[in-house]
Amino acid sequence: MTPVQVRRLQSGEWETLRAVRLAALADAPQAFGSTMAREQAFDEAEWRRRATNSHTFIAWRGDDPVGQVTVIGRGDGAGPDSRREWELVGMWVSPDARGSGSADLLVAAAAEAVQAEAAEHLILWVADGNARARAFYLRAGFRPTGVRQRFERRDGTAFDEEKLVMPLAAAK
Repeated sequence: MTPVQVRRLQSGEWETLRAVRLAALADAPQAFGSTMAREQAFDEAEWRRRATNSHTFIAWRGDDPVGQVTVIGRGDGAGPDSRREWELVGMWVSPDARGSGSADLLVAAAAEAVQAEAAEHLILWVADGNARARAFYLRAGFRPTGVRQRFERRDGTAFDEEKLVMPLAAAK
């Protein structure tokens, strides 16, 4: 079997981002805060914007994209009491690549990217009922915070989720 490699999405690879994101929404619509219909309607400009405005990593098996993760900085990080919080979003690995180490490689790439930005931790929200994802995140080093929220999708549906945090080693 061809080994999986992870690399940062390049700005011109918006079509790859679109294909992987739509595959994720088709495979696990309940795991994301968006819908297939909403994202299918995005134009090229929106996909190009998404490809350049965040740290997105794609897992590749040969020439085939088999997973993705994005990390987004929340907050401006300005001022003595303000910190940028880095959030892992859009994590997905295709069913035929699960168990290949793709998820571990994606999280490691995301953590390394935000550590380079002097982040002290990485957060994510995991939906209630997504036991497989929760177990993976705990194994990967995320820890429960006890913080919970109700996430309302744009289509009017909602789900409960919990915030997890991964402490990062001090940046060098």
